[in-house]
Amino acid sequence: MASDLERALSKLRFDDQVLGYSLMTKGGRPFVSFSFPDELFPRVKDSINLYKSDLRLMTIDTEQGLVVLAPVDDNWILTVLYVPELQLGLAIAKTKNVLRLLEGIELPPPPEDFEESAEGNLEVLESIAIQAASTEAVAPSPTSTEPTPPPVEQPEPTVELEPEELSPSDFQLGPSTVPGRGEAYAKALSLDSELYQEMKKSYRNFGFDVLMLVDGNTSVSDVADSMFQPLERVIELLRWAASKDIVTAPLAEPSEVSGGKTGGFGRFVKVPLFEGDLSKVRPEDKPIIEICDGTKTPEQIAKSTGLPVPRVIQVLAQYRRHGLQMIGKTI
Repeated sequence: MASDLERALSKLRFDDQVLGYSLMTKGGRPFVSFSFPDELFPRVKDSINLYKSDLRLMTIDTEQGLVVLAPVDDNWILTVLYVPELQLGLAIAKTKNVLRLLEGIELPPPPEDFEESAEGNLEVLESIAIQAASTEAVAPSPTSTEPTPPPVEQPEPTVELEPEELSPSDFQLGPSTVPGRGEAYAKALSLDSELYQEMKKSYRNFGFDVLMLVDGNTSVSDVADSMFQPLERVIELLRWAASKDIVTAPLAEPSEVSGGKTGGFGRFVKVPLFEGDLSKVRPEDKPIIEICDGTKTPEQIAKSTGLPVPRVIQVLAQYRRHGLQMIGKTI
């Protein structure tokens, strides 16, 4: 459902004759809104309440442009604001095209805890679909009649330390780079997550809009062109998202991180060196720890082992007090 709703609403999002749109309840309250002016909501709500018993596709002339209201199903009304100079017939035709795309999409009814405080410009593209797509159903475990095996004695756990985070400059993104969706992708689009709030605080709705176009097939330049945004702005957002594991992107080579200018002195980095007892290292961690010889960066270790960089950093953090230290090196 999320991909279908995204495809339908993208017809409006990337239409340069659309100033904004909103998916509203039959009571006239906006639930999903994109750039729709707050001051127009009361007028739209009055029109919905006036004709709600027999509401069909209708238009409202405003100083900001032409508003078209179109019922989607028994619960939702699509409201679109077009530029003032657009002809009435073309505005209606554009809205009907989106309604055709919405046919067959079973949108859930508004949540019961949808409060009046939510009325206004929520500035969310697909909160309904994203929340539904990011919620995984957990199947109940089957009842077993077999006896429970005795507990296995677990080795003393190592001290857990916070892994070192990568910075946005550690990632290489160019016009032809095709970013993918990282492990934190769904969390970043969840409206009640701290990651979403952090992204909105720094990038407002622009961050949400860019992430919606990241699908593992679309290049950075295509994302920028689709949004009519500068390439540099999109790259900046994606580098930040990559540092949070929201998207996947290639790591920059040392020469690229430093801008290709070392001034003859190289670049100073920290590399892991393990001098502890290798026999006490967990078997699943050995492929990483045994090559921590003080010559390879965490990124190079990840490349050698074929493991994700966050996994390598997590393992290194676990052994920082068990024989592993980070030493400086110029490369």
